[in-house]
Amino acid sequence: MKKKVAASFLLTVALSSTLLGSSFANSTSYKVSISGSSTTYDGQVVSGRVLIPVKAIQNFKGIKMNWNAATKQLKLQKENSTVLLTAGKSIALVNNKSVSLDVPVTVINGRTLVPVRFVSESLNYNVELNPSNKQINISERANSVLNENYKSNNLAISRIAALQFPINNSGMPMLTADDEGLNSTYYFPEGKSDSYFIQTADLVYYYEIKGGQAKLMWEANLDTTKKSAAKDITKLFGYQVEKQYGTAPQLSERYVFFNVDLFTYMIQYGFANSDGQMSELGSQKSSSEVIQNKNFVREIDEEQPIRS
Repeated sequence: MKKKVAASFLLTVALSSTLLGSSFANSTSYKVSISGSSTTYDGQVVSGRVLIPVKAIQNFKGIKMNWNAATKQLKLQKENSTVLLTAGKSIALVNNKSVSLDVPVTVINGRTLVPVRFVSESLNYNVELNPSNKQINISERANSVLNENYKSNNLAISRIAALQFPINNSGMPMLTADDEGLNSTYYFPEGKSDSYFIQTADLVYYYEIKGGQAKLMWEANLDTTKKSAAKDITKLFGYQVEKQYGTAPQLSERYVFFNVDLFTYMIQYGFANSDGQMSELGSQKSSSEVIQNKNFVREIDEEQPIRS
């Protein structure tokens, strides 16, 4: 029988060294990465649920933490979400509503651990668990403002929001460019904002909007010494694929493109057919701030909206 332990925990000082029992000490360990950071934390499996140390929560973007020693409560805040956890209790408060926990806040070997999925999703983070390599990736999701903009009937507003969604590239190796990229070209299927390509130098990335994130679905290194001859996705980018990961999407009939010159801040826009033929409709001077915030996307009168 597992012993019940009443634990008093502090965020900045050493915690009680009392253990919860030998079954916890021998539990499986996971490596936890937050928002693609190279820093990882150890997560423990307790009663079939993965728990992570409170210290890891401090790396959540925009998080506010407060420990009340009198009530033994940990308060977590992010934007409009508030989570209140109590040491040893299986009930938490999320925006003042009671929620049952499968596993309470726990102390193992002097470390305070909290349920990773419950805390992360309550604070608008996505959790991906890979049992095969004992890896957990925690990544930020779009806030309410971005989500509302993405739902806009104005394609330009919706596409800007899509480009501003947090990137999730977990599970995909990061390719490196052989050439220096001074231009980036963004491709959206005509009439849509739910997916896009980015081509920079000899690299191409394909993203789909899923669960409040821009999820990396396919990436490729292009061989810029070999023109594309195949009637496939390589025609859009002009060169043969040298290396790729993920699954390449089916081509749309036509794309809207925005070419960004990172040196002059000039934006060119127009249509790109699936056979690689491009038709420029215009250009405009931009700025580093506009480019950084992805506000260079504009409405194109000739486009046919086909929102899915």
